[in-house]
Amino acid sequence: MVGEFELPGGFTLLVRGPGSVEVLDGDVEVFGAPLDRGSGLRIPEGRVIPLEARKDSFVRSSAEGMETLEGTAVPRIWEEMAEEALDRKVVMAMGTSDMGKSSMILYMVNRALRAGRRPAVVDADIGQTDIGPPGTIGLAFPQTPAPTYSGFGLSDAYFIGDKSPAGHLLPMIVGSRLMVNEALSAGAAPVFVNTTGLVEGSVGWALKVHKVEVLMPDMLIAVQREAELEPVLRSIPRGMNVKRVRPPGALRKDRGSRIRYRVMSLASFAEGRTRVEVGLNGIRVVNARTLLMADDGILKRKLEAATGARPELAGASYGEAVAIFRERLDQRSFAYALAVLKDAGEARIVTMDRLRGLYLGFLDRHDRFIGVGRLLELDLRTGVLRGEAKISAGNEIGGVVFGSLILDDDWQEMDSIRPGYL
Repeated sequence: MVGEFELPGGFTLLVRGPGSVEVLDGDVEVFGAPLDRGSGLRIPEGRVIPLEARKDSFVRSSAEGMETLEGTAVPRIWEEMAEEALDRKVVMAMGTSDMGKSSMILYMVNRALRAGRRPAVVDADIGQTDIGPPGTIGLAFPQTPAPTYSGFGLSDAYFIGDKSPAGHLLPMIVGSRLMVNEALSAGAAPVFVNTTGLVEGSVGWALKVHKVEVLMPDMLIAVQREAELEPVLRSIPRGMNVKRVRPPGALRKDRGSRIRYRVMSLASFAEGRTRVEVGLNGIRVVNARTLLMADDGILKRKLEAATGARPELAGASYGEAVAIFRERLDQRSFAYALAVLKDAGEARIVTMDRLRGLYLGFLDRHDRFIGVGRLLELDLRTGVLRGEAKISAGNEIGGVVFGSLILDDDWQEMDSIRPGYL
């Protein structure tokens, strides 16, 4: 149903994106934030937005997916937790994907703002982030209630460079702690922390248990359909304030929508990109230990004699031996190169051609996040990185963080490298 229509007071209109809505008249709220007369709201694909009419209202919608229900889509338990959260410092939510965690936190943030608090949001759901680019742990300091996260803006971020925390558990925990510390140091309270949907299996267990141990939230919200979080909850420190809640079915989104949302989010950050050229010598380089190794001329010559191809860089230190080749070696040459490297340590071979399009994070001279980009060329002879980036205006690049995703020319996910490859 597309067009203009009346929404009676006490009813809620659930609108599924993509599309937009506009309030023509009346009194409407979205997740506790007022949507003023004449104001519009764009709804991304896969997102479900509840428009609650406080009195008889008229709205216009361009979305195909809509449903009207009597009453509110906000569960009563959300209201109770939002009230309790006003007196907490750190509130953390966990649960598998598609549990409504983001919507719940948005509602609680808006309630905190309307109560005169100074909340902050740390969005550690790197695959479905609502704050900052995909693959980052974003930090925002909301000033006024907003119907979507886009109204909050990005203050800082910690770059992970992947869509999943698997293989990045330590950076996920460190980044979350740093962003929470920054929020608390700025005087924010409560600080709301959203997390990824990785909760099951040994990796999910380790990530969530140790994140709880590091952040020590004074309210932990466990959103679960049955008992999938109980192994985690049995392992966290005793005496923690845990709230077990069920997910709201009305706000559910499917897996396909989550993927499309991430794709569109990456594409949006590609808009306004510019070419960059960065000298790696003298700046901070993260997640690329191979580039920091001293070049070993003798090892280079051995590798060239064995393979017929001269490596761009070859080095060995602390039991690890690495060679970087411009192009991929054939099977026989690869085996020969491994044999040479194994004489110097644990062998690893990097192919430069595989790195084109690698997702990058950029830092300023004070190690603050300033934007993202993708690698186009890496000249190891001169130490120059060439790429394209979307960077905050007026910032000088002081550091590069190498990610794991490979992006095509339209900034769409094409491939990935394993953590530690570079």
